[in-house]
This record gives sequence, structure tokens and C-alpha cells, in this order.
Amino acid sequence: MHISIKWMIRLSALSLFFILYGIMYSGVSYAAESDNAVSVSGKVIDRQGFPVKDATVKYWLDDFYGNKSEHSVETDESGNYHIIESVEKNTEFTFSVEAEGYVPYRHYTSYSLRGGEQIQVDFRIYEPSTIVGTVKDQAGRPVPDARIKVSTLFDRIVKSDQQGRYTVTGIDYAYNPNTAIWVDADDYMLYEQGRLSVREGGTLRVDVVLAEAAHVRGKVVDESGNPVSGAKVNAGGSATTDAQGNYFIKRVPTGARTITGEAAGYLKSSLSVTLVKGDRNTFNIVLKTDADITPPVTKYKLVPITDTVNGKLYIKGFTFRLQAADEVKGSGVKTTQYRINGGAWKMYEGPVKFYAPDVKVVEYYSTDLAGNQEKYNKMDFVNGTFEGNGTFEGEGYD
Repeated sequence: MHISIKWMIRLSALSLFFILYGIMYSGVSYAAESDNAVSVSGKVIDRQGFPVKDATVKYWLDDFYGNKSEHSVETDESGNYHIIESVEKNTEFTFSVEAEGYVPYRHYTSYSLRGGEQIQVDFRIYEPSTIVGTVKDQAGRPVPDARIKVSTLFDRIVKSDQQGRYTVTGIDYAYNPNTAIWVDADDYMLYEQGRLSVREGGTLRVDVVLAEAAHVRGKVVDESGNPVSGAKVNAGGSATTDAQGNYFIKRVPTGARTITGEAAGYLKSSLSVTLVKGDRNTFNIVLKTDADITPPVTKYKLVPITDTVNGKLYIKGFTFRLQAADEVKGSGVKTTQYRINGGAWKMYEGPVKFYAPDVKVVEYYSTDLAGNQEKYNKMDFVNGTFEGNGTFEGEGYD
């Protein structure tokens, strides 16, 4: 009797073991069969249609009540997987697939399912692309520790070894068939190449030659040696000086170059220099004050005022107009004044009418904001002479 009981216990334990083993081997996410059960099954294959075994099918559940959970199952020898989940009301199923040697399927396909539904979802995954090559300088020397990045792998940086060699793999060519590569190294210009035609599971060779780069720094001061803040400096790249007049321009091509500096209120300054590789290029720039020493220019226009007497047309006076301008980088016109027959100077505020023979001499001039005063312009109607800058907008009275 005792022997029978022992064998019954052993047989029960063995049966339980085989049941648990069957569940684990099948990769089935177990849920009690009920009206609330959702069944999702499918297959993971490669681009040639061959099954991918041991692929991990991840899925996330987001139910009607806002509860979220993450699960996963493995594919069998034939690439099949099967999921059973008990849900209440509509539940969002979101999938991704990962397998060793393949690009992760992260397009996150989603399905809204409710209890009792059964669907089949197949996934097609593919092998990654690889880019290999060397990084050298213009003299053919290897550049170690160059930083290489490839589009679709922005969170990954690969460095070249001591011989300048590099390998970037895991590239998802389907994400962007026109793959781009960036190669960055200290004291060299950034290298960028796009539209690389990589293929599924293929290896593309890209050898890179980096041009040497110079870093340019210095100080911008005025003629008294005082720092000029906010000055613009250009040396193939540009920078703005800080409060102490310092500037720094990182990575511009080496060789002969012109450095320019300019700031409001100063004349533009230029330096012809030769830039060498690295941070060994320091150039100070002196800006001269852009003093306005040129007076403005005032021109006139006379429009005849006519009358008819006994059928004859004659000129009885003029409408007198003035137009003043300062040079292109001048401080600007402040005032324009005129006087008639040597009288008091008046501010010109618009056209003035005067009549013959009352007016014999008209004089006028302008002053700019820097205080530069124009020489008097003089119109002598008695002698028919004129001293000044002439007319504007066509012919006037001579």
C-alpha cells in the first residue's frame, strides 16, 4: 500500500513537470481559456522567407483602464510564436521583434483587440549593413581616435584604432537607404558624406581623408588698447568678441587666409595671415574709430512761379526746395538752414516761395550730427552766379 502511494506521488510530480516543460518550450504566454482570451500568433522570417528561431517577440498591453504591462515570447524552430492574454474590453497590443544578428524590428505595430479575438501577425526582419574603412590625413597618415557616426545610429559613436581603421555595423538600411556618415577628429575639419548606398547584410567600404584644421583666437582692441566687445571676427568661420574683447574660432582650413574684424563706430580691419594646424594661431586686431569728419551735402531745386499779363507769360518768382544728405557711413543730417538777402538764418522745414525782384541772394547749408558744417551755398540772382553743390532731380535755375 505504501509503495502504491509513493508511485502515485512520483507519477503526479512527473506529469506536472512535463506540463510545465511543455508550456515553457512552446513559448506560449499562458492565460486561462475564457471569453476574455485574445490569441495572437504568427511567424518571424527573414527577407528570403526563412524562419528565424529564438527571436524575441516583445509586446506591450495598454488596456481600457490605462494599465500598461510588458511581455515577451520566443519563436520556435519554425519561427512561430503564440500569445494568449486575458483582457477586459479593448486593449492595445504593440509589438517589436529582436533577434541575434538582425536589425531590431521597432516599427511598433499596434492592434486594438478585445476578448475572443484571434489574429495572425507575421514579422519580416533583416540583417544589418556594415561600413568599414580607414581615416587618414592628407599626408596619408592614419588618424586614431577619430569619431565616426552613421545615420540611424546617432546614439552610437565608433572610434578609429591606431591604424585609423573603423567598423560600424548594425546599420538599419531600410530606415534610410541614403545613409550618411560623419567623421570628426580634433584638429581636423569635419568630414561628411551622404547618399551611401548600403544594402541588407552588405559591407560598404568608405575610406576618409581629413583636412587639417586651425583654431584661431585673439583679442580685438581700439587704438588705445581698450577691448572692443561685440566685434565680429571672420576667418573662414565667425565669432563675436566677449566683454574682454576675446574671440575664438574653432576649426577653419589651414593656409593663407584673411582675418577681418569690424564693430559699430569703427573702421573695418583686415589681417593677412597663414594658419597652421591646431590651436597655435593667435591674432590681435586693432580697430580704428570711424570718425565722421565729412560734412553733409545740400542741393537745391527751383520751380518757376509764372503769371500771364496782356497775353504774355513771365516768371514772377520761384518755389525753393532743398535736399541734404550725409555720406553713406556718416552720422546723419541734423539741420538745414537758409537766409535771404543776408538776413537772419532760418531753419529749412519745407519748400519756400520768394518773388522777384525782392530776392537778390539766397544762401543755405547743412550740419550733421557729428557737428560737421557744410560750406555756404550761395545763389546770386543779380549777377547770375552760383556757388555750391548744384541741383537735384533734374535741371534747376542757373
